Amino acid sequence: MKASRFFILVVGASLATIALAIPTRTTSKTEVLRGWLSDEQCAKGRAEDGTYTATNPRCAKECVAKGKKIVLVDAQGKRLVITNPEIAKKNVGDEVEITGQVDAQAKTLHADSLKFLEKGSAMCAAPAKKKTDR
Repeated sequence: MKASRFFILVVGASLATIALAIPTRTTSKTEVLRGWLSDEQCAKGRAEDGTYTATNPRCAKECVAKGKKIVLVDAQGKRLVITNPEIAKKNVGDEVEITGQVDAQAKTLHADSLKFLEKGSAMCAAPAKKKTDR
């Protein structure tokens, strides 16, 4: 009886070792993305309206200071949460190019490097064009 318990223990330990040795499949891959840094709240609201452009930098920075997550929004509508926000804080509201690890399932981006492209402007501060009836 003791031999069978020992055998089961050895087999169990061997299977556990094999399971740990098998590399886990990851869904992240390195990509280079261009887009605008925003806070998650503004980005979500703008995306629901079909807008995938810059957001008001002042407003976005205030939201980030209050605890909202930083996201990258690209022109195709992709929104990815930045998992290491310290690299992006000073450029919230700006257009940037980020090289990093994208996890498509989790919709996250771990930035390895960030390149500033263009200073953001307050899109909502621009006066709306008036329609004229003719």
